[in-house]
Amino acid sequence: MVTRREFHKGLLGVALASLAAPRAMANFGVNPPSVYLNRLTFGATTDSVAEFDRLGLDGWLENQLAMPESDPAIEARIAAARLHIEYEEGESDTGETWAAVDEMRHLTLLDAPAAEMVKFMDFDLPFDFSERERPGNEVIAASFIRATHANAQLREVMAQFWHNHFNANALKDVETAVFFPEYDRSMRRHALGNFRALLGETAHAPTMLYYLNNASSRASPANENYARELLELHTMGAANYLNDQYDSWHEVPGAEDGLAEGYIDQDVYEVARAFSGWTVGDGDWLDDGTDKPATGEFYFARLWHDPYQKRILGVEFEANAAPMADGNKVLDILAAHPATARFVTEKILRRLGLETPSEAFKARIAEVFAKAVHDEDQIAQVIRAIVLSEEFATTTPAKLRTPFEFVIALFRATGTQVKEPQYDLYWQLERAGWTQHQVSPPTGHSDHSADWANTRALNKMVDFALYAHDGDLDGIQFSPKVAVKTWGEYGEHWARALQAPPETAKAFLKGMEVDHSDSLPFDDDSYLLWGANNAIALAALTPHFMFR
Repeated sequence: MVTRREFHKGLLGVALASLAAPRAMANFGVNPPSVYLNRLTFGATTDSVAEFDRLGLDGWLENQLAMPESDPAIEARIAAARLHIEYEEGESDTGETWAAVDEMRHLTLLDAPAAEMVKFMDFDLPFDFSERERPGNEVIAASFIRATHANAQLREVMAQFWHNHFNANALKDVETAVFFPEYDRSMRRHALGNFRALLGETAHAPTMLYYLNNASSRASPANENYARELLELHTMGAANYLNDQYDSWHEVPGAEDGLAEGYIDQDVYEVARAFSGWTVGDGDWLDDGTDKPATGEFYFARLWHDPYQKRILGVEFEANAAPMADGNKVLDILAAHPATARFVTEKILRRLGLETPSEAFKARIAEVFAKAVHDEDQIAQVIRAIVLSEEFATTTPAKLRTPFEFVIALFRATGTQVKEPQYDLYWQLERAGWTQHQVSPPTGHSDHSADWANTRALNKMVDFALYAHDGDLDGIQFSPKVAVKTWGEYGEHWARALQAPPETAKAFLKGMEVDHSDSLPFDDDSYLLWGANNAIALAALTPHFMFR
């Protein structure tokens, strides 16, 4: 029998071969259900393929788009989950002490009121630092459960997409961690809704206000961090940053006609002024000797706001506008800007598996976004237009799964139960280059296949394929026992589960050095598990599974 090291080495070769020829799969013409499901969910399963066949594409899509934000079944799973917490005794800045802790604790902060979270920001109170960042860690744990088991898979895919688009590092500091549960609820609530509504919630979100430093932004001079990322990453995109071409606002095409086609540094400065005073009710001191309210929610500090006249993208802003009017006007302009429609929809296309769509198709989807700018279901309309198109139906799977997508798709395909994901799973993903909700730069994770087609990520995908089911990941439950009797049937079962070609089962028998008719070792659980890991790994590293 081959050793694990030998099998791993061979599997890395399989993975590299898959990368070299992702289009080696059959030319499906119109894509089969598994391809649709691999793009619109976190991974096809035998049950979801059967449901897709029963409902048809239109029925399946409308069913997913109609699913509510809250799912009692998934909430019950999350309520049953626990996260390990451990720290030594210590004391606060004022000398108050806390006892050592080593326990499994339920996720109790995901729905806690914002006002109750403010206490974790007070270093005079006796909390270990891990308690202060606990809210962010609870969201991270819940995200694995949701991605693997939620029925509303399309909502989960889009919630993760928006998290990456409006990236905020949950554990950057205490302030981002404390309010991350509400930030996550915003992504989920508006995942299929209206972009302007979601844009507004992120602009008001305490996590984002702290992450990009707008919580401390005051007039003269205002902090530019949020303003720059709002333009470059959240709306118009870096391609429309034209500072290297134009020295003044009126030179930018369209500016003197009422709306500039792109932005320059002058616009960034003016946008920063518009958002000065957008902060958080965290109980901190204001300039007039009073304190902000300790609500844990958005707070407009009028004393910090720059009320004077502004000009942004060629649009004139009157002086002394109503509270928050400047910032809201900026959001209105940006949400309706043609550049935003192009930038955002191209990212949605990429996430849904179309990395190189035609220019005509990109323009058509951007037009759908633009026409629905005021509609409550704007994002759903965009997704519907993409999914029901001929281009979506006929594009061969060639988009490499990210490490997170790969491991979640594995769990879904193999029926693995993600009960209580712990830090060892996060660490394994981090070794592959993925940090769930903890990306430091505001750009988020790359969604380009080329950026994941490297030895580091591929090696860890091989590791995941071989070892993700062997019991070493805490809180992950897998059974290698299935209703078949021979090694040949066993290899075929796992090949079908992961949509791999029949040849995979033959390679499995050769690698295991067994015959098709040899009986399974029902009395040797460890050997059966070893066989399951090998069969799963071979199927997982085919183009049929690695690409979507």
